[in-house]
Amino acid sequence: MPPPKGNNFKNINHRDTMYRWILRGRQGVNEMVIEATAPVNGQTLLAELPKVVSIRMVTDGIDFALANGWKPNESGPPFRLKMVHKRFELVKPEA
Repeated sequence: MPPPKGNNFKNINHRDTMYRWILRGRQGVNEMVIEATAPVNGQTLLAELPKVVSIRMVTDGIDFALANGWKPNESGPPFRLKMVHKRFELVKPEA
């Protein structure tokens, strides 16, 4: 998958792995999209965030997702998270 486009596109090196992330507004909600830069068609992380966002949320989201089964080097459906009361929670896939 090509890198996301847009002015908010950023690279971050977290725990010796390069990721690219972008923050976008979707239907009145902030959504953060994170992908590992190395794999092609790796699993994307989508996280719904509150109105006020910090860079710490990017690294915390990566750590939480990796600890809960996100596989950025393998293809698969988007891995979804939501920040509730300053903590990330898994979002159950819709049936």
